[in-house]
Amino acid sequence: MPDVLPAAVALTGSGLCLAGHVPGPVRRWGPHATALAVTLLMVGGPGPYPLLMGAAVTAGMCLFTRGPVAADLAVMAVVTAAMARLAQGRHDHHTGGHGLFALAVVLWLLARAGAVMQRALRPGAPCVGTRGGIGGIGGAMMALGMAAMLA
Repeated sequence: MPDVLPAAVALTGSGLCLAGHVPGPVRRWGPHATALAVTLLMVGGPGPYPLLMGAAVTAGMCLFTRGPVAADLAVMAVVTAAMARLAQGRHDHHTGGHGLFALAVVLWLLARAGAVMQRALRPGAPCVGTRGGIGGIGGAMMALGMAAMLA
């Protein structure tokens, strides 16, 4: 049962990210659909090579987005690559995965803060704050749920 909760949170977050961007062009919701597919792949635990492919595709999606969405996808790519390493049986028994969880959360927070600061420092663009609504909540749920899957 403890493994089900992080997976459910990550899948719900990925779905909320997608739902927040669906009414629009593919370039806005395509990366979120990819994130949902990779999250499903992580929950299924197919082995290291599909997970590495998912990490590569997720990292590639960062090229088509910017701001907090790119930050979420970049951290997701790192977490997916870490899951591939765990699928190969290279788990750190001394920390029990808590070190990877903490690293993923810190990376996500730093990436999100960097996206907000970059937007604030951009000349001529008004600083509106972070992306809010369903997409912002979904991004937080996705990142934290996927990080918890590492622990």
